[in-house]
Amino acid sequence: MSDKSPGELFDLMRDSLALWQEMVDHLGNHCEYDEKGSTVVTLQSGAAGRLKSHVRDHTANGIKAEFLTDGFASLEPELSPDVAAVGWWPQDTQVQPMRACFQIAQHLKRQGVAHRLYDSVAGLAANAAGVDIRLANGDRIAAGRVVLCTGVWTAGLLAPLGIHIPVIPRKGQLCVLERGPVAIRTKIADFAYNETVENADPSDSAVQTAAIIEGTRSGTILCGSSRCFAGFDLSLDDAVLARIMADCIRLVPSLAARRIIRGYAGLRPYSIDGLPIIASVDEHGRIFTATGHEGTGHGLAAVTGRIMAGYFGGTTHSLAVAVSPARFAS
Repeated sequence: MSDKSPGELFDLMRDSLALWQEMVDHLGNHCEYDEKGSTVVTLQSGAAGRLKSHVRDHTANGIKAEFLTDGFASLEPELSPDVAAVGWWPQDTQVQPMRACFQIAQHLKRQGVAHRLYDSVAGLAANAAGVDIRLANGDRIAAGRVVLCTGVWTAGLLAPLGIHIPVIPRKGQLCVLERGPVAIRTKIADFAYNETVENADPSDSAVQTAAIIEGTRSGTILCGSSRCFAGFDLSLDDAVLARIMADCIRLVPSLAARRIIRGYAGLRPYSIDGLPIIASVDEHGRIFTATGHEGTGHGLAAVTGRIMAGYFGGTTHSLAVAVSPARFAS
């Protein structure tokens, strides 16, 4: 919750976190689901007032959060002594996304759901009776409905059908640091990260960076993050990785002694208004999308599923209108 401002995205995330907990309670925790909290920090004394207001906005909306100007070491002993203020969100949660996907897949397999891995979709055709899916290997699958959870590739799949979805790639990079004696207890984020998430101009290709530091159960440390609009480019830029590490070391100086063992680049599906697009998009009500989540896809996965299940089960989620593509019609 810590990087969300009150509004529709905030409400979606709050619902989703409760649903994630429901899933873990029901299926067990086999996905490194940890309520480890988020520590949002600023090195700028002039930004402390804005961080305090951000915390106040959250507590006014029922989220547990606290503003601190001292005593940081009890939360994160490795924080720089130059930190001016901290916001603490104790209920923020981390999950290992690959393990989460595997756990869900295993559960669905036990329910008799079939899987086809690594089959590329070459095309779709919908009519009042259903959807014909054409795979790249020549196979065809008939379905009553299709849900495209296809991120930045959704627009390309729908374009041949004359359907436009305003989702574009927003590139990000991160570094993975070796195991060692530095322990990161929470998710540490520069308060400036909130601005890089919420402020975007797709016509501007400049790279934005802001520190995000997270430890993993395996002992490695993830250091991010960057954002830029660079199309479908997935190449690593060493200069951006250097900026990311400089940002992170300013918050946690001891990271300077850790080696980078690998880097990643990925594409976040960015929608033009910052909200996901979860609804049917064709005239027959047969093709649905679940995309446009930008960097909150795992966090919003549970509420996305709940909204989608409502369409199929005849119920309506209170936030379904907010994420409908009908909002772009005007």
